[in-house]
Amino acid sequence: MKYGFILKMVLRGWWRNKVFFLIAVISLSIGLAGTNLLLTYFIHDYFMERDNPDKERIFCLRQDNPFDDGQKVAFASIEAASDVQKKIPGVESFMQIQEYVASVRYKGQTYSDLEMIGADSTLPTFFPVDVISGDLKEALSSPNKIAIRESVVKRIFGKEDPLGKTLETESEGKRTAYEVVTVLAEQTQSLLKYDVLTSKTADYWGGATFLKLLPNVSAEQVEKAIRADKSIQTMMPDQTQYYVDSLPDLYFVQSQGTSQQPLPFIQQSQVQLLYIGLLAAILILVIACCNYTNMNLSRLMQQLKMIHVEKLMGGTLREIRMQLLGDVALTVVISFLLSLLIIADVLPVFNAVLKSRMTFAFFFSGQVLPLLLGFLLVMALVPAWYASRRLMRWSYSEYKMVSNGKRKHILMAVLVVVQFAISCGLVLATCIGEKQQRMILQQASHYEGLIETGDMFSPPAAPLKAELEKRVPGIESISLSLGSVLNSPIRELQIPQPDGTEKRSYLLTLYSDSSFLETMHIRQLTGHSPARLQQEYAYPVLVNESFVRQLVPAGVDPIGRSLQEFDTYADSLYVIGGTVEDFPINSLEKEITPITIHLPASSALGKANVLHIKLRPEDKEETIRQIAQIWEEINAKQAFQYMDMHALFMERNARFVSFAQVITVYAVIGLLLTLFGLFGITWYATRQRIREISIRKIHGASRWQIVWLLNKPFMVYAVIAYLIALPITYGLLSNWLEQFAYHVSFSILDWLLPFLVIWLVSVITVGIQAYVLMKVDPVKCLKVE
Repeated sequence: MKYGFILKMVLRGWWRNKVFFLIAVISLSIGLAGTNLLLTYFIHDYFMERDNPDKERIFCLRQDNPFDDGQKVAFASIEAASDVQKKIPGVESFMQIQEYVASVRYKGQTYSDLEMIGADSTLPTFFPVDVISGDLKEALSSPNKIAIRESVVKRIFGKEDPLGKTLETESEGKRTAYEVVTVLAEQTQSLLKYDVLTSKTADYWGGATFLKLLPNVSAEQVEKAIRADKSIQTMMPDQTQYYVDSLPDLYFVQSQGTSQQPLPFIQQSQVQLLYIGLLAAILILVIACCNYTNMNLSRLMQQLKMIHVEKLMGGTLREIRMQLLGDVALTVVISFLLSLLIIADVLPVFNAVLKSRMTFAFFFSGQVLPLLLGFLLVMALVPAWYASRRLMRWSYSEYKMVSNGKRKHILMAVLVVVQFAISCGLVLATCIGEKQQRMILQQASHYEGLIETGDMFSPPAAPLKAELEKRVPGIESISLSLGSVLNSPIRELQIPQPDGTEKRSYLLTLYSDSSFLETMHIRQLTGHSPARLQQEYAYPVLVNESFVRQLVPAGVDPIGRSLQEFDTYADSLYVIGGTVEDFPINSLEKEITPITIHLPASSALGKANVLHIKLRPEDKEETIRQIAQIWEEINAKQAFQYMDMHALFMERNARFVSFAQVITVYAVIGLLLTLFGLFGITWYATRQRIREISIRKIHGASRWQIVWLLNKPFMVYAVIAYLIALPITYGLLSNWLEQFAYHVSFSILDWLLPFLVIWLVSVITVGIQAYVLMKVDPVKCLKVE
């Protein structure tokens, strides 16, 4: 009965302060959701392969990439991997992975987004797999047998039993039928990410290689032995060497100093983004805690009155403490439950932005749930215990002295400055992140609406091009090319420098028709149009700005000169007819490479098998459908596949776009929480000064004078917070921008905007409170006081 009475008193208190209670719950819910989401993301990605009992003995065999300084490639030939196991002491076994670039077809439906890999039969001994039904050994040891994930089963087969069903895959123009023999469970925190698993093909000759070492054998020992054995071949003998790297070295992608090989079938996490997420979680938690403290401080006066009334009515010390504990604890629990609902709604978007694979069930796993419950317990019990302990010792007059004292005002000022400083930093980070994102999007505009179809295994594309131009109205422009743009091979360049050294760079060579620049939205800077250049020269070439900057001596006009003058490996027949603007093909963290665009005559493009197609955005889906239909009419033996060039380029810059999106979202959350916190502070401040303000109104103080009186301290807090936050945030952002070969700079608006935003939030919040206070009758107020 007593507990029912306590609950009744708590609910009555909430109802009397329903607006204040609602704001407190919303503020805490948003803060807990943001904190728990990012904290769980950090745990999920940081402790990859946590349940793998052999993770400390598994290593990836990598070697130097001969085409990119500082990059390691997870590759070894099958002979090299076998030699390592046979010749190097301490190596227990090896496992290799083959990536299938294939689409999956079932009953006329094509699935192009499934990740399919082949692996050795030793895969389960390296990375444990949970089997729902079927025989995994059969899928990994027999040809044309596959295992598929449970989510793929639901997507393709629905409620049908998939075992024994046949799926058809198409890769490099070949169609292969596979029997489904195994269904695999979804796995969290798994290094390997795949939807379809099968054995390696008979013509497999090398790929990503994993080694399992014997217990108590060090990776350094094995690495040294591999390098000493010259019979184990690398991609370029005497120029490249092997590395035996741990699993964290493989999936933690460094942001600066090294270039990490992207592996579609490996869950790779950006180290920088991971720690930025953890930092954002901590900052949001700090703001939420400041709000929580402010809200509770604002209610202490009313709670103290309630305590003394209950004492007079015969309430015991235990009952009063239970009531205070119940008030705080229930508020925190309700906020926590609401935060879980928020997380459930935003998790799909969060996963899409950060390329994560978290599930909502992971929040209730043994890794996360105890931490969240412990955090919840601390949030619920500590403030309630402290408040009840202090309040029970104070008389009403003693509390008024403390609440109006210097110590209390200093505490409030510190809380406000901390909130303002964090919000200032987040706003500045948002400005710079958004500017850098806009730069990426501007560079990506070359590829908007562009698709690429065909590859080296496709038939000549000229007949298809002619049909598309006649029958598909949704095409703006179409170019016939001899190869891909974003996946084109490159050639190494050694560029002599004035100091006698050589700079290592790369040359990208493209071959296409005269409409290429129009299709790719590339601006020509000098020279005649491509069509006219084909008339003037037998072998015309266009070069980009980077080519001129790196290979052409200063003051030399390359127009009309032989390409061989600047690139000794080029054919002397090629003549430079003009220059074009730089356009990127990789991440903006790398400098744009020199590019040559060859414009062969139409007769020389007879065997070209790649089309670059610019689509009208309003008809994109319908146009692709029409292209697919005509493709299958002409190339009946090969399924239609295409690459969205804009999506691929954005994927190569995804981690930088993700940074901007994460910071923007959390800056908004930080500002919302700051606004809620300011409400609590101003609510407290205005009611503490209501007698003073009433007297000022009676003596003729204007509305604006009172508004300024209330706003002035918050203006001072904003200035202090701004001066604290700016140098710290500037240092962090400058370090982040250094990884880009092309990055934005700080502008005057970037410097001013954080202060203006914080000041505006303060003015609006305090202004609302001042407006409400101005409507209070000062005479009635003084009578009450």
